[in-house]
Amino acid sequence: MKIRTFIATASLVASGSLVAFSGSAQAALYTTCVGDGGAVTVSNDLVVPAGKSCTLTGTKVKGTVTVEAGADLVAAGATFNGAVNVEEDAYLDLTDSTVKGVLTTDSAFGTHLEKSSLKAVDVTEGFIYAVDSTLGGNVNTSAGELYVSGSTLNGSLTGADNQYSDVYDSTVKGALTVDGNALGGVFCASEVYGAATYSGNADNLQIGGEGLLGSCAGASYFGGNLSVTDNTANSVLDNSIVRGALTATGNNPVLVVGELARVRGAVTGETAAPGDSSAGSARKAAPQDRGADLAERAAERAAEARADAHEAGKSRL
Repeated sequence: MKIRTFIATASLVASGSLVAFSGSAQAALYTTCVGDGGAVTVSNDLVVPAGKSCTLTGTKVKGTVTVEAGADLVAAGATFNGAVNVEEDAYLDLTDSTVKGVLTTDSAFGTHLEKSSLKAVDVTEGFIYAVDSTLGGNVNTSAGELYVSGSTLNGSLTGADNQYSDVYDSTVKGALTVDGNALGGVFCASEVYGAATYSGNADNLQIGGEGLLGSCAGASYFGGNLSVTDNTANSVLDNSIVRGALTATGNNPVLVVGELARVRGAVTGETAAPGDSSAGSARKAAPQDRGADLAERAAERAAEARADAHEAGKSRL
């Protein structure tokens, strides 16, 4: 990998290398990446130009990282000290990596996080697929797809107006809010220690246990109050402990509470036992397919990005 520094008055892109440059004498120096980058330290901001691909292995970036429209950044063992911004139809793939600033995406293709550590996450449109990761701050998602598995969230988790918000084998130390999801959501073998709210969702909600969306091995735990209100989804609560109160009002059909659900606080609203006519009809789907679908989409985009970055590097030889 080559590193070159320029002070230029026009845009400069270097394939197969990291290139630092400035748009003017007064502008801050920044680095572009098109191709493959290795275990070096970038002391300024890093930009993946629109429509280009960059792969980083063991790279440390001290400044802000920007993945411009339609671009791809695939990083392994990387450390980003600043914020990471992912623009329209762009893709971010992080493995064994650390982001110390806020990750923000806006109309991105998606974000895949695996065995990585991040501060806070703010996603508008696009998917976020987080596996075996630690998210240190609040995670806010809207108008996209949310799938979290095997992860720890030290703040709150919000899925607003998503297609779905699914949480598997994870711990949420703050509040959980799932609001207005067109395809509902799954909470499976997981824990939440703040208040949990499911409101205005459609299709199916599976909150622990055997439900409309399939099987869930392992119990779930709600450390505070659980509110399931104003949903048109077929909703099931089962194989869960709710330490606080349960509110179940305005749901049509009403919330089904299974035999393995334990609510320690007061129950407000209307609930039904499995098989009651008021429970509505079950629509079968496979929640694991949502994760498998995201994994496949992420793998395809990452493979394309690696191939494009490799070709860019070859063009500089």
